[in-house]
Amino acid sequence: MKVSLSKRGLVIACVAVVVVLAALTVSRSGEEDAGGGPLDAPANQACTDFADGYPQARTPADRLALADEVSTSSAGTDNQVIADRVLAVGRSANDSDADWESAADALTQACRDAGWS
Repeated sequence: MKVSLSKRGLVIACVAVVVVLAALTVSRSGEEDAGGGPLDAPANQACTDFADGYPQARTPADRLALADEVSTSSAGTDNQVIADRVLAVGRSANDSDADWESAADALTQACRDAGWS
């Protein structure tokens, strides 16, 4: 049996994956750290993956794919600020360019604030 997804179906599937991963990330950590937490290995990987993929993420489908990759990379991080910014990137991936850029800038700043370079 062959299953094929339309472009819209693929986008919806990617959004669903991002939402599920976001819910898991939020439910995983009940504690808030005003500083965001350490730049641990998952946060570092998420920051690196985002920086590497951001220039090529021009379409909503590309943005969703990048958001999914970064969300997967950040799973398990103790840095709540980066985790929150990753979620915002995922939510804005299908929105306007300005919303996407704003979320991307916030994630980049959170990475830098945590010591990523």
